[in-house]
Amino acid sequence: MSRRRLVALGALCTTALCAWTAPAGAEPSSALAPHTITVGRTQTVAPHDSGTTNVPCQGGQVPSGGGVRTSGNGVFLTATWPSGISWAGDVYNETDTPQTFTPIAICTSQRHTTRHGTMQFVEPGHTEIVRAVCDPGQVATGGGPDAGDRNTGSDGGQSYISQSSDIGQEWVGRVTNHGPRSAILQTWVRCADAPHSARASGPTRLARGATGTAHAECPPGEVPTGGGGLGNPAVDFNESFPTATGWTMRATNHGSIPLDLFARVTCTRP
Repeated sequence: MSRRRLVALGALCTTALCAWTAPAGAEPSSALAPHTITVGRTQTVAPHDSGTTNVPCQGGQVPSGGGVRTSGNGVFLTATWPSGISWAGDVYNETDTPQTFTPIAICTSQRHTTRHGTMQFVEPGHTEIVRAVCDPGQVATGGGPDAGDRNTGSDGGQSYISQSSDIGQEWVGRVTNHGPRSAILQTWVRCADAPHSARASGPTRLARGATGTAHAECPPGEVPTGGGGLGNPAVDFNESFPTATGWTMRATNHGSIPLDLFARVTCTRP
């Protein structure tokens, strides 16, 4: 793919309910920074094709996290990740009609660093997990995986995201390759030293073949800095995006039995 990101393999939290709170003691100046939701330009993706887009932060701000909104249940996320001062997103449109997708960044003047791990190949029909880890003393504010075609180096492909979520100091990404060619998976994490917290939604039960939504709210007085969700590897993301007070996602159950979906949100006090 045209963007080279590296990810490290590792263990992940096996339940959506493992939550964390960053230790106190961060610099007050780094904690007290507004976080603004910035919506990018809506793009069209052709039937049975992939699309890529990004939204830049303005005025010296950088993304703490971000996501992608889509117009149809047959559109699936293959990437949502930080790229410099921008938030990028890739999708694949399985439907027979044109669909749209919109990148969304959470922008802030708060200091952040970006970390990634090592590259992982994803063969057709397989699911892989990767993680990116923040430096000691930092916490994950946002992040996401990116999967593209291994052979052509393009951003296209059908490796659908089924997990993009925090675990304290790291961000975990998981995809399942529904396409005919090998893919490359990488995960990125945005890191800060300010106090953050994380919350999970309750389960949304999805019948076989069904599409549903889940939403996680920040604690009172806090705002979202990033988010995502998780469920069974057969539950693939259609969209994942911030709201003013939390994080919403939509996903489709490609499994053979009913499965649960959870949203997760990372929050801070502005």
